[in-house]
Amino acid sequence: MAGSSYVTASRKKILDFLKESDERSVTASDVDDYLKAQNSEVNITTVYRYLDKLAKEGTIMKYVAEKGSQSAYQYVHPERRCSEHLHLKCMKCGRIIHLDCHFMKEISTHVSQDHGFILHCENSILHGVCKDCREKEENN
Repeated sequence: MAGSSYVTASRKKILDFLKESDERSVTASDVDDYLKAQNSEVNITTVYRYLDKLAKEGTIMKYVAEKGSQSAYQYVHPERRCSEHLHLKCMKCGRIIHLDCHFMKEISTHVSQDHGFILHCENSILHGVCKDCREKEENN
């Protein structure tokens, strides 16, 4: 009965949470907190296992954590083609910006021609501070 299309209520809640949070990355702890708030107790190991399954399927992106912190996950809209562009993550608010503009062609061409290196952008992320957070800092 438990095939690849089998979806438990908890799995549906996890996927719904990821879809609702698609403009930022979330950790397994964020998912766990959300499930607890929904009165849906799920073992954290089960949460990690399901997140890894979704990442392997390409439903979400997994951003591997720096040493000492948790990996982060983000829902991938099928039309976004996240494997073709870099991602910018705000270190203040956690927002993810998809760098899916003409710049990607320029940087890919430059890196290939000048450095002999072919970019693979899936799960790529550059850290910084977004415009909104910078403006908040300047106004305080």
